[in-house]
Amino acid sequence: MAEDNDVEKLSKEVESLRKAMAELMRSFELVSQLAQNYLRLINLYAQHGDLSIDIVVPEIKHDPIAREIVKIIFDLKKANISQIARELKARRGKGSRNTVREKLEILLKLGVVSEVDGEKGKCYTLKKEVLNKWLELIGIPIKFEHI
Repeated sequence: MAEDNDVEKLSKEVESLRKAMAELMRSFELVSQLAQNYLRLINLYAQHGDLSIDIVVPEIKHDPIAREIVKIIFDLKKANISQIARELKARRGKGSRNTVREKLEILLKLGVVSEVDGEKGKCYTLKKEVLNKWLELIGIPIKFEHI
């Protein structure tokens, strides 16, 4: 009878250790994934000197105004031409509505931004595909639809 009790205690302890080991393995996998993502970020930073969203839009690599507009729309989430021009002027020292309008046309054709309705007319926002690609690139395992 005492042997049965000892065997039962040992079985419970072994089961408890199995559960603890499984939890430890899940934690290790998470830490490993975070370390990989961190290394990916360091590599991206080393290659580009920046980790902003324009990394996923190589077509605007040599267009500093279009790059800045993408960053502005990313920061503001949704903005009209006047808001973008105002922010562009604050960041770069100059920014006209005409220039912003021209660059937005290019970004629309590239599929980077979308026109959406706003309180004061049409606004611009980054396409979900661009945001998802950026999140994937920097190692954040969520899709924009879940934010």
